[in-house]
Amino acid sequence: MGRNCRTGVLVALKSDFRLFKNISGRYAGPLLLIGLVGIVLYNLRLWRNERNLADRLKAKRASSTTLSRQPKISSLVAAWNAGNQVDAHLHSFLELNYPDIELILCAGGEDGTLERARRYASERVIVLEQHPGEGKQRALARCLKHASGEVIYLTDIDCRYVDGALEQLLAPLVEEGEQAVTGGSYPLDEQANKVLPAYLWASDAASAARFPTYINGILGRNAAITRAALERSGGLDFPAPTGTDYHLAQRLNQRNIAIRFVSTSVVPTEYPEGLSVYRRKQSRWIRNLLLYGFQYGAWQDVRRSLQTVVIGLMMLLAPLTTPVFGKLILTPWALLVAQAASSKLRYVLFTARVYQKPISLRLLASILPLALVDFAIWASPILDLINPRRRTQW
Repeated sequence: MGRNCRTGVLVALKSDFRLFKNISGRYAGPLLLIGLVGIVLYNLRLWRNERNLADRLKAKRASSTTLSRQPKISSLVAAWNAGNQVDAHLHSFLELNYPDIELILCAGGEDGTLERARRYASERVIVLEQHPGEGKQRALARCLKHASGEVIYLTDIDCRYVDGALEQLLAPLVEEGEQAVTGGSYPLDEQANKVLPAYLWASDAASAARFPTYINGILGRNAAITRAALERSGGLDFPAPTGTDYHLAQRLNQRNIAIRFVSTSVVPTEYPEGLSVYRRKQSRWIRNLLLYGFQYGAWQDVRRSLQTVVIGLMMLLAPLTTPVFGKLILTPWALLVAQAASSKLRYVLFTARVYQKPISLRLLASILPLALVDFAIWASPILDLINPRRRTQW
C-alpha cells in the first residue's frame, strides 16, 4: 500500500512538472516583453536623476583649487617588470609644477626596469632596487624609510602625475585638517578609443560619483596620508601578499582615522585592454575582500564579495537548467542580463556627460556582450580560491 502511495505521488509530481513546463513555454514570451518594458521605464527614471548628478559633478570638476600652503610630499612607488611604463611615469613626475615633492621608486625585474629608473636618479628621484620575491608591500615599506615628506602619496607605476588632481587631493589635508584622502582614476589618453578601458572606466566613474564623503577604502593609485596618521596606523611594515591598499585602509579604520573621498581628484592610469588581465584584476579584488575581510571583521566586504560570486555563478548556470525547468527560467535570466546592460549604458552616458567625452559606436555595441562576460568574471574567483597557490596570487 505504501509503495502504491509513493508511486502515485511521483506520478502526480511528474504530471504537475510537465504542466508547469508547458505553461512556462506558453507565457515566457509575454512575460519577457512586459519585463523589458519595465526595465526601460525604470532606467529612464534613473537616468533623469543621474543626468542632474553628472551636471553637478561636471561643474564641481571645473572649479580650481589654491592651497594656502604646500607641504612636502613623498610619493612612494613599487615597480616590478615595468620597463615599458617607467619613462612615462617619471616624465609626468618631473613635469609637475608642485614645488616640494620627491619620488621614492623601488624598481626591479628582468626587463631592465631598474636600469631605466636609475637614469632619472637625482635629489628629487630616489631609486631603490626591488629584490626578487620582495613584493609590492615590502618594497613600499622600504620606500617609506627614505621618505622625508609631511604627506605620503601612494600611486602606481602605470599612473601619471597631474598637478590639478594632486592639488585637489591635498586640499582636504591642508585646508580642513583631514588625515587620509583618496580619489579616482581614468584611462590613459592612448586608451581613449579602446572599448574595454572605456567600459570599465564608466563603471568606476558612475560608482565613485555616489560615494559618500567618507569611505572605508582607499585607491592605492591615488591616495595621500599624513605621515603622522600613517605612523599612528603602524606604517607600511606589515605582511600583505596582495591587497596592499585594502590592508592599509583597514588599519586606518581600526585607528579611527577617517578616509575622505575626493571625487574631483582623478589621475590617468592604465586600464586593462584584454579580458585575461581584467579577469585577473577583478579576481584579485574579490579575493582580497573575501580573504582579508574575515581577517579584519569587515563583514560588509565579505558579504559583498560573496554576493558578487554567487550572482556570477547563478547567471552562468541558469541557462543550463532549461531541460529541467523549461523556457520560463530564461525569462528572469534574460531580464537580469537586460538590466545589467541597461545599467552599463547609463554608466557610459553618465561618464561621457561628466567628462565631455564622445561615445563610440563600438563601445555601445560591446555593452551587452561585456555585461555577459562580467558574470563569468565574477564567478571566476572560485577557481583561484580553491587552488592554494593561486589564492593569494598577485
